[in-house]
Amino acid sequence: MTTARRPRVRTWRRSLRVLSSPGPAAAGWRLDTGPLAPPRPLRPRQGQVGDCWLVAPMLAIHETAPRHLPGLVTAEDDGTVTVRLPAVDEPIRVDRQMPVSGSGSSVGARRDGANPGWVGVLEKAIAAHVAGGYGFLQRGVARFGLELLLGLRVRTLLRLPSAAQIVTWRREGRAITASTHPLSSRLPTAHGPLPRSHVYAVVGADAVSGHVQLRDPTRPGRVLVVDARTFHRGFLSVDVTPPLR
Repeated sequence: MTTARRPRVRTWRRSLRVLSSPGPAAAGWRLDTGPLAPPRPLRPRQGQVGDCWLVAPMLAIHETAPRHLPGLVTAEDDGTVTVRLPAVDEPIRVDRQMPVSGSGSSVGARRDGANPGWVGVLEKAIAAHVAGGYGFLQRGVARFGLELLLGLRVRTLLRLPSAAQIVTWRREGRAITASTHPLSSRLPTAHGPLPRSHVYAVVGADAVSGHVQLRDPTRPGRVLVVDARTFHRGFLSVDVTPPLR
């Protein structure tokens, strides 16, 4: 019997060295003094890092089991935060210095309408874990993001599911993401053309009309509804988790 290899974890010192740069979208750091994981579970929102492959899975998990991800972070007495990713053997420890622009505004992931909190901490921990800092978060696939956050095996489907199948999965408590392809920008939607090579959280569907409901991690507060034709033409693949509740 073979044992699945877990991703290699950086030491605390090496993680600090990797994160000495705030990334290509940022000019410096600012300490996040807001709440880490308050009772009100605000949605994760993607910043300017370009890591939809990570934040869309956060959003999909949040829509299914909103208490799961905040439960991965623990504040320490020295001001640092311990992150326990289910897919990783050892905890990852990061501080709460978050990347900001030259004007001081946040450029990383955050809680929608609020401070970075647990969302920014998870993003920073994974930036250290993937062995390259924030710059390396700009490339990735949603399946890897889901598996990092959950420690569970995730299915990738190139044959896109029907709306009825999505309804069933959502009732079962599965988190779902959908990824667009390089030519998806040719397809119009109610929110404008679909962004190419982007990941959405799939939050529901209508089995009668065939419409699919999506949340964009860059604007998680609104729901994009697309018809079955647009969904099947504009998206390349779907990733679906086991039941989370």
